[in-house]
Amino acid sequence: MLHRRISLFALTTVAALTAVAALPLGLAGQTPAASSATLPLAGVFYRYWPEQIVQWVGPELPYSMIVLDVDDRGKQPVYDVELVPKTPGTPAHYTNSADELTLDQRAGFTVHQVKMQLDGPAAPSSGAQYMLRFNTETGTPVVWQFVLGTDVTEQGAGASAIAAGPASLLMDREQGGLAGQGTALQIGNVTSTADVWKEIAQPPYFVPYRGALSVDVHVLTFAPVEANWKADGSSLTDAKGEVLSVAKSADGVVMTDKALGTTATYDATGVAVSRVLFAPVGDKHGHGLTLQLSPALTSGGKSTFEIIAGKKTKVAAGTVEASAAGPGVVAETWTFTAPDELRGRSVHATSQTQP
Repeated sequence: MLHRRISLFALTTVAALTAVAALPLGLAGQTPAASSATLPLAGVFYRYWPEQIVQWVGPELPYSMIVLDVDDRGKQPVYDVELVPKTPGTPAHYTNSADELTLDQRAGFTVHQVKMQLDGPAAPSSGAQYMLRFNTETGTPVVWQFVLGTDVTEQGAGASAIAAGPASLLMDREQGGLAGQGTALQIGNVTSTADVWKEIAQPPYFVPYRGALSVDVHVLTFAPVEANWKADGSSLTDAKGEVLSVAKSADGVVMTDKALGTTATYDATGVAVSRVLFAPVGDKHGHGLTLQLSPALTSGGKSTFEIIAGKKTKVAAGTVEASAAGPGVVAETWTFTAPDELRGRSVHATSQTQP
């Protein structure tokens, strides 16, 4: 039976990832998973964020949520802010990074590169305060204060799933904490203060507010894409400019996306793949998501798959069927049997090499 970690933070996934429903079929802004010595798996993409902060927005502003993704592993931190509208429409993205701008544009987002300032502690703890400042493309000032109302612990961990248009998404958070009093978003002259999270509050001992901070956030996306790869020595480049470095490992192949700081490491015998580990570059502590295949997947074969968060928590399961769709072309159909949010959904994608 599928074992899932249930947490108060499961809701943070839904609004933050609903925007994916509006994506075009090409999700080239994320790292494809490795499949064989020559081609990545078709339609499987991984993204890692060391930190994510969320606030639900009240009626004062036309947004339902603001989401800040933070990647501070490089010389310069990367910020990606998403303002999710209350009415159906395309969320607005803002980033301080030219590379992230390109990635968001490839994914089909409406995105603007702006100067940003984020002040906060080196490590999150109860009572910590974060302050984000930037101006929109029209010059409207945005000021967001987030107050962490609880410690960040494994009690805030959890996995979430969402059916987003043609794509299916899984998100795992290793630790998390809830917002505290004083969390507020100001855009222009209008301020929206986070409300008390009444559904889970136990006053006067526990009074959280509608926001959350998560650390070590892993996102795995299954999308119906048609990827076209060109092999060049020890690298693969797709038609949209995504570059993967390819290196042999003791058990198979490692594909690294240096722009995103992620790797896809898989165990393979020939072209039969039994296991793929998605993780941030340099991870040595078992962080990430593992895709296990039984029996090992081959072209023209069918396997069951399980997706494991960390070392032992099963977050999804299903079947995958691979077929040769032509010279140098691999087609794969991923069908979920669990969790319930994705049960019965299928994603068909192709991956091919340029002639």
